[in-house]
Amino acid sequence: MFNMGTKKKVLKVDGMTCHHCEMTVEKALLEIDGVKAAKADHTSKSVEVQYKDELDLGKVKDKVEKVGYKFVSANRII
Repeated sequence: MFNMGTKKKVLKVDGMTCHHCEMTVEKALLEIDGVKAAKADHTSKSVEVQYKDELDLGKVKDKVEKVGYKFVSANRII
């Protein structure tokens, strides 16, 4: 799913309880410029995001919260 030449972050997102929640968060994040892929997991309350260049965490927070979930944190994967 993830390609070379991009960066990855793992987001912590509270409020996801099912597969539908995962799809909702993924769809919202894919609307952000530069986001190439998003894979949410409600059991770990996390979303792995692949992006090009930089990821605007303000936009991430806004998108996640607009669809009804809580953005908690983001960690870069090396």
